[in-house]
Amino acid sequence: MIEILLYAGLGIFIIGGIGLLIAAFRTHILWGLGVLLLAPVGIIYLILHWHDAKGPFKLQVFGLLIIVGFAYVNGGITLPSSVKSTLAGIDNSTPMISWGDSSNIQNQRFTCDGRQHCSQMRSRAEAEFFNKSCPNTKMDGDRDGVPCENDSRF
Repeated sequence: MIEILLYAGLGIFIIGGIGLLIAAFRTHILWGLGVLLLAPVGIIYLILHWHDAKGPFKLQVFGLLIIVGFAYVNGGITLPSSVKSTLAGIDNSTPMISWGDSSNIQNQRFTCDGRQHCSQMRSRAEAEFFNKSCPNTKMDGDRDGVPCENDSRF
């Protein structure tokens, strides 16, 4: 239900971007092409043509505030499972951006807070962290190191 806010914010942000692009093309075709193809030109256009660009820009800021507010309330933005399964097919052998040890980054999101059962977990990664790092968990009945094997949510 609350994910609707994320999609609404994203939609508002995109509509503002399209509005900025339309305003730039109305000014001159070269402004439109510049805003479309080069991000710095969009900033320059925004500054030089504030009167024409302020409406779409404010719309983008509003959409971005909704997205950031959603992320703050939910503790971050996670991709839906349908997107995750699509991205799982992408060849990850050569990462585009390397941030170091990703397992360390993943573990920093979770803290041991007394939860012990699969029903209290929100993701497979969270269950794996709790099972590996926290005492007294009850998520790996057969003790094979794989928590919540029978949980259909993951």
